Order: sequence, then structure tokens, then C-alpha cells
Amino acid sequence: MQASNISFHPSAIETEIYDILNSDPEYAASSDGYTQEAIAAIIKYLNNLRCQWSFITEDYPNGMGGIISISWLENGFVHHIMVKYYYV
Repeated sequence: MQASNISFHPSAIETEIYDILNSDPEYAASSDGYTQEAIAAIIKYLNNLRCQWSFITEDYPNGMGGIISISWLENGFVHHIMVKYYYV
């Protein structure tokens, strides 16, 4: 019996998103999150692509940041990442 039908599909867009996050030391808000400027850079990059994508954000109750969930279609496959952000 097969446990799932999920297989790995590499993503050039995901690689580029991580390259953006690592491109500027000022984008790091902490060891596990990024600044609003980093999130804006990702959104700017996605706006210039010719693919379907969407995102939702959820602020933390303490008002110090939140998480953005980004998904997109690439080569016929859905990809998804979540990135923590902080207000600094």
C-alpha cells in the first residue's frame, strides 16, 4: 500500500525566494524570521512573474510579527512555503 502520492518537484521560484531572503543582511530580523522589507521584496519578485500565485498573512496576537503563506503554480505543480516576519 502506498502511503501517499506526493513526490518532489524542484522549484526555481522557491530557490529565488530564498536567494532574495539571503541577499541582504538587513532582511534578517532574527535567527528565524525576516523583516517586512524582505516580504515586500518577495512580493515584488512574484508580481513580475508569469505564473499564478497567492499569499495569506496572519499576524501574531502579540503584534510583533506574523507568518506569510505563499503558494504558486510552477510547471504544472503547486508549491508552497511559509516565512516568518517581524516588525522591527
